[in-house]
Amino acid sequence: MARVTYIHWSEAEARPVADRLLAAGHEVTVHWSQAEEMRHETLPEVLVISLERLPSHGRAVAQWLWGARYGRAIPIVFVGGHPDRVERARLQFPAAVFCGEHELAAVVSGLAARPGP
Repeated sequence: MARVTYIHWSEAEARPVADRLLAAGHEVTVHWSQAEEMRHETLPEVLVISLERLPSHGRAVAQWLWGARYGRAIPIVFVGGHPDRVERARLQFPAAVFCGEHELAAVVSGLAARPGP
């Protein structure tokens, strides 16, 4: 089980994906308007960012997290998105994980099973 923050810019589109993560046993916080401030004490164990809507906003959140010393060890998973959007994110974040919505729960479970830094 992992503490997951899922960022998607549409509540209606985010809910089914979040429900699959919850069904897989993860604790999920969903942000769909503006990413709320993540405090050091409440950082997720895995950050999931949808590339379906406003991918530049998602990349900015990823840049902020990995730019902070305390956030560098948190795995980021980019999910979905148009191939052009995915390619841009891959170039900017080569260490991130990329997957589709239906494989997301398994990917997060795999990341949660890894030992921390």
